[in-house]
Amino acid sequence: MAASRLELNLVRLLCRCETMAAEKRDPDEWRLEKYVGALEDMLQALKTQASKPASEVINEYSRKVDFLKGMLQAEKLTSSSEKALANQFLAPGRVPTTARERVPATKTVHLQSRARYTSEMRSELLGTDSAGEPELDVRKRTPCRTHS
Repeated sequence: MAASRLELNLVRLLCRCETMAAEKRDPDEWRLEKYVGALEDMLQALKTQASKPASEVINEYSRKVDFLKGMLQAEKLTSSSEKALANQFLAPGRVPTTARERVPATKTVHLQSRARYTSEMRSELLGTDSAGEPELDVRKRTPCRTHS
């Protein structure tokens, strides 16, 4: 059965959201949050449509939208350890959104965010900035000399 106009628009917006989620974003970026809200509305409309797709397809769309929503909520947390923990509980999609993808984009985003939060935690624990250099407020230690 051919996909409805609503389903096509949902898939297009879902692909765009997955791409935006994979990119490094400005903390003040508001579009992704609005787009995910629109995805939720479109998904609800798709569920009530008379010519809706198979339930497995709708479940996969729901899974991906919930993943993006959870990822946005995790980004709002304050500490990197909370972000990493919240990221562990997110379930990325199982099926690629488009035929061009070999690996689902949500899985890639999930792995990227996990790596980013792990890096942030490491920086917090070791007191280094993003370049790997010690922060300036850490005391400079000199090598100990033995008196002979």
